[in-house]
Formats: sequence, structure tokens, C-alpha cells
Amino acid sequence: MPWNAAAVDRHQPTAAPAAVSPPAVAAAEPQASSSIYVHGSWIDVCGLTATTECPLFDAAAAETVPATGGMAILDFGAPCFEPATLAWGTQLFNSQSCTPDATLVMLAQAWLRGYEANPNRSASPRYVLVAGTSNSLTAAIPGNALSPAQMGQHGAAWFRSVIGPIAAEARSLTEPVAVWAGDDIEEAADGNWYPANESRAWVDAYATASAATKPCVASRDALMVDYGDYVPNEPGWTPADVYHVAWQAAPACPMPEIYLDENAGEWQSLNTFARGAGLPRMDFAGVLSEDGAIGSLSVRASWNALRGASGQAPPYLSVIDVAGSVAAEVPDAPAGVTAAPGPGNTVTVSWSAPAWDGGSAITTYTVTVVPASAASPAQTVTLAGWPTPAAAIIGGLTSGASYTFYVTASNRVGNGPLSAPSTSVAQSGVFFPMR
Repeated sequence: MPWNAAAVDRHQPTAAPAAVSPPAVAAAEPQASSSIYVHGSWIDVCGLTATTECPLFDAAAAETVPATGGMAILDFGAPCFEPATLAWGTQLFNSQSCTPDATLVMLAQAWLRGYEANPNRSASPRYVLVAGTSNSLTAAIPGNALSPAQMGQHGAAWFRSVIGPIAAEARSLTEPVAVWAGDDIEEAADGNWYPANESRAWVDAYATASAATKPCVASRDALMVDYGDYVPNEPGWTPADVYHVAWQAAPACPMPEIYLDENAGEWQSLNTFARGAGLPRMDFAGVLSEDGAIGSLSVRASWNALRGASGQAPPYLSVIDVAGSVAAEVPDAPAGVTAAPGPGNTVTVSWSAPAWDGGSAITTYTVTVVPASAASPAQTVTLAGWPTPAAAIIGGLTSGASYTFYVTASNRVGNGPLSAPSTSVAQSGVFFPMR
């Protein structure tokens, strides 16, 4: 699933390798539940008490709730971190900001509130809510692709900062919900997704932090669904790599995207590999479908394609929505504005990017300098570039005077609101020589 403008979640299908001959399975496909791409624009309407103004609340409140139980994936996007704060997060759909983990928890809580308002929920076995990221290279912070060690840190933080807090609340609900992690792992070679080394680091670190183990049943929390693609023979990936992230890692439960008939044979080819390597068979937890969007299989055909290829009858079937266009808005205010005296009559001002960029890239930041003395006029300094700087050295200040600093972010739509003020800083005028 794409998380930057260049990424496309389609690979040319290859001829599927000879599969293990599946036994006949007499089972009807399960009723489909709904999964959701999470938009950056929803941050402003899905706060801690949001209800019907929030699309996540509305989706959960209107969910059909299959009588046999369902699985809903909240696909948050590409893993990232904000260098100014070292906060882990994801690049939400149609956004170029790195949204921190704490905000992702807030968005999931809105879905939980909606589910509790759903009149059909008590007729269903325990539901599974999946909070998912991906192995897509983020466009949120240009030049900051994560190393294998950083992907491992992101995976561990995904349990501590996202899955753990969501699960703690979900267990306290009138109708408890199981909370699992998710990873849209694409085995691609076009430069938009991480190769196997980084992807395995994320999965293995999550497994260690969560200590979760199979079986893949709704009575357990903190399992991990892999709902990505598998296209054989992509550079940077081996069948052993895909088998590991989708099944061999302790909490991994494969729920493959079956958008085309070929996808089912490609996934089942991993069981051919497993048999040849003397490894256990992968048991598919479910199927993710687009239900006919963009020429894909219908939801029923998606499930039956995997059943026909594998001989398995996966218990979960879900439809991921295809995100439409979202009108861009002005960005939120920058956060964490700080100011520190520098050499001479200068002050260094730094800040963190807005939680949401409005759905359009930040093009400039403007620092507003407000002197404590009303007799002195305010001044502004504007910074541009790509990536846009998140710090500025402000000169021309009066020795001994106090100043407060505000920062505004702008995109192609316009100027966002002023940030909260920095603390007041008095410029000493003292020069600190370089050493």
C-alpha cells in the first residue's frame, strides 16, 4: 500500500511456482469486516472525546460485525521518526508529516469508542483490532531512511507505545477487543520499500518486545498480522525471508493481500518452500481484499482464491478501503518551540514539525520574534528549502533585552496557526569563542 507519491502497491504477477496440492476444503467464506487507511486529515477531528465527527468512530459504529467475529486493520502508514524529538511514529496516508505514536493511540481509541456504540457488537465473538504500519520508506522526513537498528527500535516501540496502550484500554471495554500489531510488508525491489534485512529487524524486535506467541486466535493480544504482498524472486528477498516475517517469527500471522488470482498461488508457494526445507506449514489467518477496486478480485473471489490454492479456510476476511483524494488544508502549528542564547546578539530557535502537514508538504517556516518591550517592533524570519529547516539562528537582537519566539508552518494552501510561545529569553550579548 503506497505511503509516498512514488510508491505503487502493484507488482507484475509472475508465474506461480508449483504449489503443494491442497486438500479439498468444504467451507463457505466468512462474512467480511472492514479495514481502513488512516488519513492525516483525521487527526484534527478524532481527538480524545471525538464521536460522530470522526471517520474512525463512524466506521466502527457502522461496522457489520460478522457473527463469527471480525478483524479490522487500521493501516497507519510508513515507519518514521522526528529527528528534532527522536519520537517514533508513522507517515499517515495523504500526509508528509511523521505522526507520533501517542497520536496513533488516540486515533485507535476513536475506533474503539465507535465499536462500543455499535449495537451489533454483543452478537459477535471477540473482535480483533490491528494497528498496522508498513515497510515502506517514508517521505515524511527526506533523507532519513531508517537503518536496520532503527527499524528494530521502531518495532520495539510499536509494542510499547502503540499496541500496549491500545490493548490496555480495549481490555476494559464492555465488549473487550483483542489488539494486534500489523505490518504491510511488501517484498518489492523498486526502492519504495525496505529490503528483507530492515524488515526482519522490525519484526524480530517487535516479537522480542511483545513476547507474544501463536496460535493466531482472538483470545490473545499482541500477535502480529503480515498483510503485505509476496511476489517471488524480487531482489533483496528470499522465500526464507518472507516465511520468517509472515510466519516463523513468534507472533506472526499471515493475512495476505489477495487482489489477483496470481497472489494466492504466490503465497501458497511459500508452503512449497517450507515443505522442501522441512519447516512447518504456514497457516493463513485471513485474507485482505479490495473487493473489486481497480480491477481486483471481489471479496468473495479473494478468499476463495487463497482457499483454492492452499486448501485452507482462513477465519478472517476483511476489505481495505481505497483512499480517495482528500482536500489539502493549512498545516497544524509546529510543536516544542525552544530558544537558547547564542554567541553575540543571537538566539537559536528550534521546533518540531506539525502533527499534520495539512495533506501537503511544508514549504516554509516563519519565526516571529516578539520583544518584551512594546517599544520595539516584532520581526519575522522565513526559512525555505527541502527538507525545510526546523531551526533558525536569529540575529540583530538587543543586548539585555528579552524575547519570545513563535513559529508558523506554511504549505501550498497557506499559513497555519502560530505555535505556542517559547520561553522568554534574555540576550546577554556575550560572545562565546569557538574552540
